[in-house]
Amino acid sequence: MSWVIALASFGFYWWLTRRATEPATELAPTGLLRSPLYWVSNALAVVLLALVMYIAHIHHQSAVPPFVWFTVLAVIVALLVMRRALKWRYPA
Repeated sequence: MSWVIALASFGFYWWLTRRATEPATELAPTGLLRSPLYWVSNALAVVLLALVMYIAHIHHQSAVPPFVWFTVLAVIVALLVMRRALKWRYPA
């Protein structure tokens, strides 16, 4: 039974990978994939994910320090600003 689930998940991820290349090929001629704004927004998203995982990890042991919450809030605001800048620079 577990091999059926493994096969289904492999097929699903294969399908997602195939579908992910379509938007990338559409964005390449516009120059969005080479834009520093695009890479900074992706880096901020990774930082936000890391902070959330850190909060989840330390929440089991002790209280989360307030500066971590302020950092998360600052990263979210920065991501919203970056999103607006990307939409202004590269309208859809």
